[in-house]
Amino acid sequence: MEPRSWNLLSPATGRWSSQITTVPTVAAFMSATFRLMTVNLLHQRCDAADFARLLEKTSPDVVVTQELGPMCADVIASAFPNHRLRPALGFLGRGIATRFDAEFGQIEMRGRPGTSAVLDVNGMRLRLAGAHLINPIQFPWWTSVRTRGHQVAELFQWLEEDSGPVLVAGDFNASPRWPVYRQMTRRLDDLVADWAEREGVRPERTWGWRPGWPRMLRIDHVFGSRAVRAVGVVVEPVVGTDHDAVVVDIEVSGTPG
Repeated sequence: MEPRSWNLLSPATGRWSSQITTVPTVAAFMSATFRLMTVNLLHQRCDAADFARLLEKTSPDVVVTQELGPMCADVIASAFPNHRLRPALGFLGRGIATRFDAEFGQIEMRGRPGTSAVLDVNGMRLRLAGAHLINPIQFPWWTSVRTRGHQVAELFQWLEEDSGPVLVAGDFNASPRWPVYRQMTRRLDDLVADWAEREGVRPERTWGWRPGWPRMLRIDHVFGSRAVRAVGVVVEPVVGTDHDAVVVDIEVSGTPG
């Protein structure tokens, strides 16, 4: 297998720099690097032209979206050969799109179903989940808290269906101080936080009260099993949404098939 040229994210400058990642050809063990983006697009308020610009700039191999509106869904569908997109005018829009061969599915999660995909990453099988957890302070909060608990349990049930490499990405409405985040990190690694610790930097905040306002909390996450790790991270603004896009270069290791 030939080495692939990647425009990896530089932790020092936050810019894209060309590097070469060599993919080993040993049959029993392989590794490869690909780029994943996760972003909450605030349904119809996201600027579709600016989102198209960001996709061209960052060139992700996989995009996980929450609050996906019809206009941004059209942008994604035109850019990716494989996708499962469920746009909506409210908060329920979602989807996964990828340049890899993929089998898509749905994760039954109360209130807001998740989207799943089994990706073929250079011959390796990787499971991916896109999730959007209900905000626990959404009125009536006592119902939201109960629904959120069910969502987490149903996501964990999906995780237990297979022991292979896995990624879970999306808007968790939970900063690292919140219980749901601690529940997730007892089962999976926070890939962004682990990368930041290795690089000696702080993970960037991803959400603000209004589009264009300063970001206050880091509630958009990429979690993974020990077979995957982040080798570069950049947080990118998108015009019209109250979330920034989290763009992660991910190295996945395992056996082919």
